Amino acid sequence: MLIKKLVLKNFRQFIGKQTIEFSTDREKNVTVLIGVNTSGKTTLVRAFEWILYNKNEFDDKNLLNKNVADNMQIDETQSVSGTLIIEHNGKEYEISREQIYTCTGSAVRASRSSAMIAYLQPDGQTKTVIESDFGENIERILPRALSGYFFFGGERVGTISSRDDIEASVKGLMGLDVLYNAMTHLKQVISKFKKSMDFSGDQNASEIKRKLDDVNSRREELEAELGNIEEQLEYYRGEKEKYAALLRANQETAEEQKRREQLESTVFELKAQIEKDKKELVSSFSRNSFAFFSLPLLKHAAEVLNSSSDETESVPEMTSAAIDYILKRGICICGTHISKGSAAEQYLLKERRKQPPESIGALVRRYREQALEYIDSSETYYEVMKNRFLDFRKDQRELGLRLDECDAIDARLKGAKDVNFLDQSFQAAKNKVEEFDSKKNQTIEAIGACKKEIENYEKELEGFQKTSSKNIRIATYIDYAQAVYDWVAEAYTSRENSVRTKLEEKVNANFTSMYHGSRAITIDEKYRVKYIDVTTDESDGLRAVKSFAFVSGLVDLAKEALTSGRDDGADIGPQYYPLVMDAPFSNVDETHIRNISRILPASAEQVIMAVMEKDWQPAADIMAEYVGKTYFIEKDRDLAGREIDTMTHIKAGEC
Repeated sequence: MLIKKLVLKNFRQFIGKQTIEFSTDREKNVTVLIGVNTSGKTTLVRAFEWILYNKNEFDDKNLLNKNVADNMQIDETQSVSGTLIIEHNGKEYEISREQIYTCTGSAVRASRSSAMIAYLQPDGQTKTVIESDFGENIERILPRALSGYFFFGGERVGTISSRDDIEASVKGLMGLDVLYNAMTHLKQVISKFKKSMDFSGDQNASEIKRKLDDVNSRREELEAELGNIEEQLEYYRGEKEKYAALLRANQETAEEQKRREQLESTVFELKAQIEKDKKELVSSFSRNSFAFFSLPLLKHAAEVLNSSSDETESVPEMTSAAIDYILKRGICICGTHISKGSAAEQYLLKERRKQPPESIGALVRRYREQALEYIDSSETYYEVMKNRFLDFRKDQRELGLRLDECDAIDARLKGAKDVNFLDQSFQAAKNKVEEFDSKKNQTIEAIGACKKEIENYEKELEGFQKTSSKNIRIATYIDYAQAVYDWVAEAYTSRENSVRTKLEEKVNANFTSMYHGSRAITIDEKYRVKYIDVTTDESDGLRAVKSFAFVSGLVDLAKEALTSGRDDGADIGPQYYPLVMDAPFSNVDETHIRNISRILPASAEQVIMAVMEKDWQPAADIMAEYVGKTYFIEKDRDLAGREIDTMTHIKAGEC
């Protein structure tokens, strides 16, 4: 999306018809509008939102210029209008909105309004979109949910990287929402197909179907409950982090708090290691315990058997009963006929005499071989078990020491001056995190159990699906829907991992270039920007720098073609978005302004900023090579030279 022109008529202090043509040069992609306080910088940025989304965030909702309104006669009408000329996906759009005001005598009131989109079709004809389809078409160009990341003022810049809707917005911007919605829809379709199976003619199948429906309902309830638990868990994790940061900010307890957090991580790892030790101990014990505990008897038996002289060799696994059966049948397994006194009969009788109870030589031989195998397998058993147990005891002792150290630090922090409230709040949040974490794990286990039951019931029902042509047809539909779901889910997972990794790389690179300190940031599972090593409270300036790093990384990533890593057509091409900002540098010092000024023009396709002269000066030298258009927002003056707050004009300047 490239913004070419903005035309305003009687919009707030911008009296009459005024036009701004923005730079669309790819090398000089910055347009600067310089003005003093109350000249209309914020009004300009909000004009974009009004034209596109009919969004009016002014305290005074009346948009008509005050001078025009004050001079209206009874029944006279005046209009406020705004027009944007933009280019999107190679097509030029003219987007207009108009609001009519009528003077009723006692007041000037808004009456009818209209909105329109016009664009040139491939055949050269102009297509006009009526108001009823206006919103739908705007959503295709720049969804309203994403607009806050591209149209924002200085007072909002600090909150961009931590907004509640950031996950949905990033997924929407990167095309992930399409795949996610497809997955959700396919799950509903599969569920609907399964529920439509008809087993009314079979009592057993109907009962299984009833149980399956009950478990499905239970699973849905648990999944809804899990969502609520995760919201609570996320809230208390935020509270825990907040109070942890406040405690760290207190110099008297900073080191203690840091050590406690290290211990929490160590305790978590030790508990996991102890569970692993237990499993390895049990596994090692179970593997060769029989051979080990039988070792004295086996060795003695082997010695006795070694001294035995009866080591008659016989056919392996042969028995006297098998030979008797062959003799009685009169035919060998090879097909030879066996008659009285024949050589075949003599050989079989000879082999029979080698079998117990007439001869135990073969049995002795086989038993001795098995005994030696058991003895060999238990040679390292004791050492392995000893080492496993020593590891288990060592980790248990280490855990006890670390827990004691945690308790000691907690006691010292609770008694520390001026941090009791913070520590109590931290402990309360920590307890809530543990409580909801436990509930989350229990709920996940319950959902897993439900899924297992569902799987078992569905397998049972598979045998009844062929009872009717309808069920066979529905089963085919389910197979196709499941195959499509698996394909979409794989593409979604692959692309989301790619988006998160690339976004974190870009945001970190931008943050490192913008911030004059030495901090690193990460992108969490909700796409929020977090510091890896926070040691102090976050200032407004630091929050702004973090948000600039995030937004610039986001628009930069959108310019790249995103792939799923699969040759299946599930990829999306580059998306280009502008940044339209009001007073972006209001909370940032000069050093950060210069650093940010180096990043923004390279990241965004187009940059439009309304700034005060004092904020522009530190950036001017850096951005000079990128500035394609410059405008000044100036208030009109009366005959006495005084500024008129309700009348502003935009004047083109030199680049």
